[in-house]
Amino acid sequence: MKVLLCSLFGIIFFTTQLVAETIRITSGEWEPFLSKHIYKYGLDSHIVTEAFKLEGINVEWGFFPWQRSYANAKNSNSWDASCCWWPDDDTKNEFLVSDTITETSFVFYHLKSYPFHWDSLKDLKDIKIGGTSEYHYGNEFMSAIEAKVLNVEYTSKDEFNYKKLLAGRIDIFPNDPAVGNAQIRNSLSPEEANLITYSRKKFGESTLHLIMSKNKRRNKYFLDKFNAGLKKLKASGRYQAMLKDLEAGKYDN
Repeated sequence: MKVLLCSLFGIIFFTTQLVAETIRITSGEWEPFLSKHIYKYGLDSHIVTEAFKLEGINVEWGFFPWQRSYANAKNSNSWDASCCWWPDDDTKNEFLVSDTITETSFVFYHLKSYPFHWDSLKDLKDIKIGGTSEYHYGNEFMSAIEAKVLNVEYTSKDEFNYKKLLAGRIDIFPNDPAVGNAQIRNSLSPEEANLITYSRKKFGESTLHLIMSKNKRRNKYFLDKFNAGLKKLKASGRYQAMLKDLEAGKYDN
């Protein structure tokens, strides 16, 4: 009987440990980096999952509108973290911020038939610019919008802006090149895609990070585990292989 009880307690303890070694992470739609509809939930989600896996931690993902994703990670008892975010001052004040997962930047998409060149945001003053609601395009760009230096017409999805480019309703549209190229491949015909290009000049360069609420004591443990797993993933060469998979379109919808 004593042996049986010890075995039962052992099973219960082992099961509890397994439950404890799971982190629940919110995210949003930004393919090919993050999406519930694509391979491994996107490049960044794949990196996060594999980094935690190397440290013996499972990941459960939940996809929401971006503002809700942020709020759930900050305030909800059901979620521990969110992926992936820029390391701005507000985020650093409210969350623990991981090491860099990937890098991001913006370029301006436009029709090949539209002669476009720019050196500073002031050059864009009289140009019709498309934007996507609730997206942040870097502090300098957003400040120019608030100061009414730029004329930005918003829509609810990135894909709609490519259609507006083709229809001549806007002249340029900012997006990360990896994101934009994937969306164009997935949402436009080859003939339509061939009409669009982008300026090589980048702006709003930043990094993407996993963020974890400071209000949950266990999150410091999860943060340390993730950073350790990420280093192992990079040292193994698998991280670099994932970046090549991104270029090859493996994470496209």
